[in-house]
Amino acid sequence: MQDCKPLDTPVAKGDKFNLKQCPNNDFESKQIEGIPYASVFGSLMYAQVCTHPDLAFIVGMLGRYLSNPGPGHWIAAKWVMRPLKLFCDNKAAVYFSNNNSSSTKSKYIDLKFLVVKELIQNGIITIELIGSGSMLADPLTKALTSKVFTEHTTHIGVVSLDGV
Repeated sequence: MQDCKPLDTPVAKGDKFNLKQCPNNDFESKQIEGIPYASVFGSLMYAQVCTHPDLAFIVGMLGRYLSNPGPGHWIAAKWVMRPLKLFCDNKAAVYFSNNNSSSTKSKYIDLKFLVVKELIQNGIITIELIGSGSMLADPLTKALTSKVFTEHTTHIGVVSLDGV
């Protein structure tokens, strides 16, 4: 997995999962027998609950086949396990995470945040800088100017109920 490119999306539009992909005979069952599908699914569920709510759809889809997964389900689970891109609007956090340098102020960084730096160095995740203007979740996390608030809420599909 270290040589995999990071994902932009955990599932592509048009990907289909159904019961026809489940093993129907002993030969097909033996193909999937030694594969740790349940363990990988548990890891995906943990990632979805703790850090990646964007995985909710695909985790829900793959969970439907937990009792009888087929090779197609396993391939999809491995696809989702590929490294994920994380986006951040803090230049200092992105710089510190992507570089080996340190400063006198970085000694106060909590140990748990150094785990992120280690994950980046091992190629498991990447962090990219994204401008505050593109952070559509900002209305949910901080105060914004009226113009920016309106732009962001419009882009995420929030509509006014005035006149209803």
